[in-house]
Amino acid sequence: MKQTKVFRIALLILGIAIAVYFFLQWKGSSKEEVKEVTAPKERQIQISESILKNHPIQTTSLKLEGEFEEVLLPGKVSYDLAKMARIGSRVPGRIVSIFINEGDYVSKGQVIFSIQSVELGDMEAIYRKASARKEALLLQAERAKELYEKKVTSAKEFEMAMMDYKTVKTELETSRSALENYGLNEAEINALVGGKSYSLNLPIRSPISGTITERNAILGQAVSVRDNLFTVADLSTLWILLDVYEKDLNQIRIGTQAEVFPVGSEADKVTAKVAHVGEVIDPVKRTAELRLLVKNAKGRLRPGQSISAVVQGLVAQGEKSKFYTLPEKCVHKIEGETIVFLQNTNGTFTPRKIQVGRLVDDRIEVLSGLSEGDVVVSDGSFLLKSEYLKI
Repeated sequence: MKQTKVFRIALLILGIAIAVYFFLQWKGSSKEEVKEVTAPKERQIQISESILKNHPIQTTSLKLEGEFEEVLLPGKVSYDLAKMARIGSRVPGRIVSIFINEGDYVSKGQVIFSIQSVELGDMEAIYRKASARKEALLLQAERAKELYEKKVTSAKEFEMAMMDYKTVKTELETSRSALENYGLNEAEINALVGGKSYSLNLPIRSPISGTITERNAILGQAVSVRDNLFTVADLSTLWILLDVYEKDLNQIRIGTQAEVFPVGSEADKVTAKVAHVGEVIDPVKRTAELRLLVKNAKGRLRPGQSISAVVQGLVAQGEKSKFYTLPEKCVHKIEGETIVFLQNTNGTFTPRKIQVGRLVDDRIEVLSGLSEGDVVVSDGSFLLKSEYLKI
């Protein structure tokens, strides 16, 4: 009885020992697995000297910057001066007909209005007279040349006949040029010889296609060559004029994108691009004019309209909050992760996963993954990306 009890105790102790042994074995193997997962070995990329010679690597580091907010600039919509025209008369006269109204679309060469002009009538008469005399004096000069060659007339008589012809020829050319400046085309000028006249109804045409946006003409109005009677403009593209302080000019580049918000309909934004940065600083406001070019196919903007604009990269710097940035070209999206490449002291390169934030012009905010002393590859990073994808 006593021996049976001792035997049971021995079996119990043996069972406990076996259980403890297997528990310790399992615990040790689990630790090794966790260690292997949480501390993977960083991969290094080696590029040969021959490749680096043909594809040099340039590096950069984190840049500390101040917190920013986008600057909202007030501005005005203006005509694209390359696509607008002021229409008036090239000769003094009086308006006898008007064929269009404000808001009408006109084609290039279309008649806008017509005038009656005494001055044009006088020039038409000069042209007709010179044209008729030219033909007669040409025949006279040819006859004088023939007689001179036959020794019938003197050289002086021949020279006088040629001089009369050259004088009337010059008069004809001068009057023709004047008629062209008054607005007559070649066909209309040629028709004057046949008796046609435009002095009572001279057509004034549009030099471009577009919309009539201004009219300052009424029937019977006396006009001079200095009067701007109509404005025609192609409104498919417009200018946005903004004033930018001189301290902010270095943040702006030609071609930079901007967003334009019409006053009263801020939700209806329009995309524009920087077309020109003024070369002159206003001595009082200390600003330069910034010109945006905007496509206005839907007609949402109108010349003279007030707008607000946000120009990409134009930000207000503050001292309350700081953040780090890298050039955008350093950062690559690979298999859903954001990767940069660090240059090591031994000449190798290490890929590093980072987290990024906002994009400001051509720089991107770095939230985590890098330290201030890290040397990051900028130019040549695409070569390293290609090698990384081979691993």
